[in-house]
Amino acid sequence: MSAEIIKISANDDIFNTSQYLNDRLIFNYIEGARQNSSSEFYSDGKRVIIYRKKDCKSIWIWTDNDVQNDVEIVIAIARTVMGFGITGLEFFTKPNFAQTFSDMYALVSNDLDYQIKSEFSLGAYRFSGNKLPDNDTVSVVRYNSEFDNALLNFYMELKDEFNWSEDKVNTMVEIYALLNTYLLLKNSEIMSVCVIKDDYDKFSSIRSVATKYSERNKGYATILTNISSTIHSKNGNSITLYTNDGNISAVTAFKKAGFELVGKVHLIKS
Repeated sequence: MSAEIIKISANDDIFNTSQYLNDRLIFNYIEGARQNSSSEFYSDGKRVIIYRKKDCKSIWIWTDNDVQNDVEIVIAIARTVMGFGITGLEFFTKPNFAQTFSDMYALVSNDLDYQIKSEFSLGAYRFSGNKLPDNDTVSVVRYNSEFDNALLNFYMELKDEFNWSEDKVNTMVEIYALLNTYLLLKNSEIMSVCVIKDDYDKFSSIRSVATKYSERNKGYATILTNISSTIHSKNGNSITLYTNDGNISAVTAFKKAGFELVGKVHLIKS
């Protein structure tokens, strides 16, 4: 009998199983998505969770540690993903599942020319909470409407680096204003902005950090430390982020800022 994967709710019992809870920190992206009405989840009810966001090419696949040895369920996962009818998908999986899934996805797609465009390992990092702010001349505050113009001007200064038009800047600032956005200030001027993607059940994940050109020689790690330690001390949240293992400078900065590696996910771009 073949495995069956069906659409489930964000409150399905599988999210309370011990195996998923053990991986919840590494797959915190899925946890945050449970709070978003545009999220869709699929599962066999025991060993697999597939997450997709409507109109998005990123697919997160959580599995238990032995799924790669079960051909039927791997085929079911591949067929479920193929059923989305989206080309150019990005898959985030456990490292030990990546090759098995990729091979089966190519087989199920029945595409003789199918190939992986790129793949790499992502480290999942958590702020330890042991690192304290190391610059007394700055402060960290949560964004509020008082900073509307300052936030807009901050990103206008960086728009060429991001390849953003002025309209794009206005759109992104409107989005960030609705998220959990923290500002690092010096003499009331914004030096750096940290956007928290999710903030739920004592978990937060960093979506982006942007810094003024003039402050970048002060050290990216210092900026992260000041922002992360403030958020952690106020909320007690476990702050997480992902970064490419091959980006040595970023990995070094995150570790210096007080982030510790808690696990890895594998990214496959098809």
